[in-house]
Amino acid sequence: MVDALNLRNLAWALTTLFEIILFSYIIHRRVYRTHQAFTLYCVVALLQGVLVAIAYRYFGSQSIQYFNIAWGAQTLVVCARWLAVIEIARKLLNGYSGIWRMASRILFVAGAMILAYSMAVSRMRWDLMITSADRAVELCIGVFIVSLFLFARYYRLAISSLERQLAIGFCLFSCFWVINDSLYQHWGNSVSVLWEISGIFSLLASLLLWISAVRSATQPHYSTVRIPAVSMSARQYQELSQELDSRLKLLDSRLNHLLRSEDSRS
Repeated sequence: MVDALNLRNLAWALTTLFEIILFSYIIHRRVYRTHQAFTLYCVVALLQGVLVAIAYRYFGSQSIQYFNIAWGAQTLVVCARWLAVIEIARKLLNGYSGIWRMASRILFVAGAMILAYSMAVSRMRWDLMITSADRAVELCIGVFIVSLFLFARYYRLAISSLERQLAIGFCLFSCFWVINDSLYQHWGNSVSVLWEISGIFSLLASLLLWISAVRSATQPHYSTVRIPAVSMSARQYQELSQELDSRLKLLDSRLNHLLRSEDSRS
């Protein structure tokens, strides 16, 4: 147990260090100007680590005060992570208002369903409600990012290197946390130390990816390159790109018309 606690303390220290490094690059590269939600997420995650460490030092890991502070901070982090993923989707779908309006409605419905699911399975215990919501949100984030990548690949949407790596980091982190939260809900406090340590190391992996992405980011714009999925001539690729762009604009126009019709009826 002592070794596990020492490992947890070391992981906490490394996480805080990497979060400070990431935030310094965000300021230096002025990424906060274009990615406000991601910057907010980094700030909230950094404050969470400091707050939880202070609560652990003064109240101990078994106290009710530590429990309330830790889970309350986790709720804020989950919400901030959700907003950061929405920001990435909005940037990718910028210029297609109909598609973005439909995607935002899907995200709103998903959020409402997550809240209802969490209340149903938690039996009104707020600690179980948070872990259930956390697992559902992470699952939703992972599925949404994969779907977003598939959509972008099909329509040959340009994705900047920064957004791609941010999204991959969120996706990997979310997929891991779905498994982690499921184990915690099944085994409870008997695996709490292992659950916390494994969660920290999954965050460390994402932080390393984000640091690399933000460090290589340039201002004011990030380079975007459209890469053909198969080998073809420049003329064939241009014709394919034009056809896919026309289909995407047609889809956007139809969704705009559909949503305006629904708004007018309501």
